[in-house]
Amino acid sequence: MSIKKKATKGGIWTSLTRTGINVVDFFVYAYLARILTLEEFGLAGFCFLFIEFANTLVNAGVNQNLVQREKWEDRYAASTMTFVSGIGLIVVFGMLGIGAPIAYYSYSELAAWVVASLAPITLVTSLQVVVSGKLMREFKNKQMGLAKFCATIFSALVIVILAESGFGLWALIIGKLVNSVAQYLLLVYVAKFKPYFHFNKDDNKELISFCLPLFGMTIMSFIHRKASNLLTGIVLGPASFALLGAAQKGATVINQVTMSSINTMVVPSFSRVKERDKLGDLYIKMVSVTGFLVMPIFMGLAAVADPFVVVAFGDKFAPSATFMTISAFSIFPSVIAWFLPNLLISNAKTKDAFKLTLLNLITNIGVAGSTIWFGIEVMLTCLVVGAFLGLPFRLWLVNKHISLNFSLLFKSLIPPVVASLLMFFSLIELKDYLKLASENNVVVLVALVVSGGFLYPLFIYGIFFKAGKTYFRELKSMLLKGKPKKV
Repeated sequence: MSIKKKATKGGIWTSLTRTGINVVDFFVYAYLARILTLEEFGLAGFCFLFIEFANTLVNAGVNQNLVQREKWEDRYAASTMTFVSGIGLIVVFGMLGIGAPIAYYSYSELAAWVVASLAPITLVTSLQVVVSGKLMREFKNKQMGLAKFCATIFSALVIVILAESGFGLWALIIGKLVNSVAQYLLLVYVAKFKPYFHFNKDDNKELISFCLPLFGMTIMSFIHRKASNLLTGIVLGPASFALLGAAQKGATVINQVTMSSINTMVVPSFSRVKERDKLGDLYIKMVSVTGFLVMPIFMGLAAVADPFVVVAFGDKFAPSATFMTISAFSIFPSVIAWFLPNLLISNAKTKDAFKLTLLNLITNIGVAGSTIWFGIEVMLTCLVVGAFLGLPFRLWLVNKHISLNFSLLFKSLIPPVVASLLMFFSLIELKDYLKLASENNVVVLVALVVSGGFLYPLFIYGIFFKAGKTYFRELKSMLLKGKPKKV
C-alpha cells in the first residue's frame, strides 16, 4: 500500500475513533451535568484547564518530530521519552507549586486539591507522547484510535460507577486518572515498544530545535481557544463557567468530528501542491466544501439550542441555550479562517503563520477581557463580531504570499450560507409552533432535527442545484480519496 493510501486510511480511522471518543465523552458529560451542582461542575472544568495547558506544554511538536525523522531509532525515542518525561515532571511540580495555589485563591481549597490530584495525568501524558509518535509514524491510526477509545469506555464506566456510589466530583477526577493510565498501557501494548530511559545531549538538541518554533504557537493557540472560559471562571465564578462550558460542548463535539477530521485528512494535500496559484484554488475548494458540511450543522444547533440543552444537561443549564446560539454564528468566519495557518506553513511562511496565531490570541484576550464584565452574552456577541472584523486582515496576510481569488471564495460560500440561514430561520419559526403543540422537549428536539435534515438539502438543491451537486461530489472525494477534485 502506498504512503498516500496509508495516510488516507489512517486519517479515516482517526476521524472514526475520534468521533466515538467524543460521543462517549459527551454522554459522560451530560450524565455528570445532572449529578453535580453547577458550582461543582464549573470548578472541575476550571481545574481541567490547568491540566490541558500542562499537557500542551509536554506535547508541543514532539509527535511531529518523531514522524518526520528519516528513520525510527529506539535510542532516539528513548532519549526523547527521557527528556519529555523530565519536562513532564517539572510541569507536575509547577502544577503543585503554582497551579494549586492559583486554584485555591481563585476558588477554594477543594479546587486546589483537585488540581493537585489531576497533576499526575501530565506525567503519564509525557510518557505517552513517544508511543503515539511511533504509531503515527507507522500509520497505525486504527490501533491507536481503538486503544484510546477502549480507555475512554473503561474510564466512563469507572466514572458512572463511582458517581452512583456517591463519590460526586471525585468520580470525574478518578475517572480521568484511570483514563490516562489505561490509555498509556494500551498504546504501549499496540505499539510493541518497550519504554526505557536513555539520555543523549545531541538528540535532545535536535528535539529542542525542532519543537521550539512550534512551542510558542501551540501555547498561543491554547490560550486563544480557552481565553473566554478562563476569564469567565475567574471573573464570574464556577457556575457561570459551567454554563459557558455546556454551551460550548455541543459545538466542540461537532467541531472535532467535522472540521478537525477534515483538517486531519485533507490539509496534508497543501504540502503536495507547489504552484502558488493552485494552492489558492485548493484552499477555496476546501473552504467551500467544509462550509457546505458544517454551516448547516452549526446553524441547526443554534436553532435547537434551548430544547437540546435541557434534554442533554437538565433544566439548570437552560441559560446555556442563548450562549450556544450566539456562539454558533462564529462558524461563518471560522470556516474561512480555519485552513489559513496551514496554508502559510505549507508554503514555508511560518513567521506569518505565527502572526496569525498571535492575532487570534490578542483579539480574543482583548475582546473577552474587556467585555466579560458585562456578562457572557455580551462577551460572546463581541467575540463573534470580532471574528468577522478580523477576517479581512487574516486574508490579506495570506494573500501576500499565496494569491487568493476573493471573488471566487465568497461566491463559493453563498449557497451554504444562504441555505443554512434559511434553514435556521425556518426552524426558529417551526419551534414556536412545536412548543405550542407539545411541552415535551425531546419531541420538539427530534422534530426540529428531522426538519433541519430535510430543509437544508431542500434549500441547497432547490436554490443552488448545480452547486449542491458539486459540493456533494467534492465532499465524497475528500473523505474517500483524500484528494479534492476541481470545482
